[in-house]
Amino acid sequence: MFQRISQLFTRIAFLAETLPYGGQAAIEGVLMKGERHAALAVRRRDGRIEVLDRVVKSNFAWLAKTPLIRGFFILWDMMTLGMWAITESSKRYELDLEAQEREEKAQVAAEKGEEPPAETAPPQDMPGWLRTIILVASLGVALFIFKILPAMAATGVFSLIGWGSIKEMAEPTFGQQLLANTIEGLVKLTIFVAYIWSVGRLGEIRRVFEYHGAEHIVINAYERDADNQNLGYIQSLSTAHPRCGTSFIVILILLSIVLFTLLDWALVVFWPAYVVDNIPVWYLRWPLRILALPLLAGLSYEVIKAAFRYYGQPLITPLLRFGMLFQALTTRRPSDEQIEVSLASFNRARFLNEQIPEPAAIKRVLVEPLETASANAE
Repeated sequence: MFQRISQLFTRIAFLAETLPYGGQAAIEGVLMKGERHAALAVRRRDGRIEVLDRVVKSNFAWLAKTPLIRGFFILWDMMTLGMWAITESSKRYELDLEAQEREEKAQVAAEKGEEPPAETAPPQDMPGWLRTIILVASLGVALFIFKILPAMAATGVFSLIGWGSIKEMAEPTFGQQLLANTIEGLVKLTIFVAYIWSVGRLGEIRRVFEYHGAEHIVINAYERDADNQNLGYIQSLSTAHPRCGTSFIVILILLSIVLFTLLDWALVVFWPAYVVDNIPVWYLRWPLRILALPLLAGLSYEVIKAAFRYYGQPLITPLLRFGMLFQALTTRRPSDEQIEVSLASFNRARFLNEQIPEPAAIKRVLVEPLETASANAE
């Protein structure tokens, strides 16, 4: 594992500061994003690959270019784009399921000599206000799971192992504050790993993780040899990639230990009037931690970005390698068919962003079933 990751770092060390493409998995599909355009490719039930695209436009243009905090706003824009991809891919997945059910019902009706059932209306697009509510609610749940719950657990563990609550200490040192926040960070990491491991055992989620692997492999292939789209070559590459959101989350959790320790220490030292039993009052401590999220996300983004510029530095590269180990939870080795979906999305994104012609084989697969396209390619 470490050898493969080291080889991957060696291959990308020469790349420019900002790499143009990223993406995410969708329902039976892959989203690829460039600087100005994004493309979503979805495998339909009949074997075709349907490709959609849209212009990439930031909701926070100048903030997304401001160092230290830009990572948060880039993440917000990517979440918005990702929700579009999930919505569009799931809508097509549901249409295919409904078509399959109608065919099965029609077959049963034909065997009984009955009329086939009437077609149902196609699903409507989700209203924008409902998407916003879902996004805000998801962030609220995430804040509870990764903020409040770990803090409660850390306090309990701190007392359980015999050190006593930090509230009972006369004058807790910076090291003791760091230890308390370290326990909190480890609890967050445990929750994250347990959740990803659990949902990864579901068949539908496993398919998404396979498409996640397909997204990584295609980008790895592009960054190593942009002109080689041979499936055998692409399948030989790793499913791990340093710019993955999984690595981002792991690095964010690790950096939160240091940042939140500094916040607690600063409150204790500079605002003692708001400190009760060695802990800043909750109505000051928690809002500050929430307000610090843009800075935390921004720092995590800068760490990942700096790894390409300063590869080999002892304080940066180990962090990125550590984060990449967790991608074993969120990626699976994809099939050739899933890689073709990823390639269709990637080539469309490249065509829109760079005006590079799409390969003929990919054009055929967009309008023909996979088996036919493969036969024509041969």
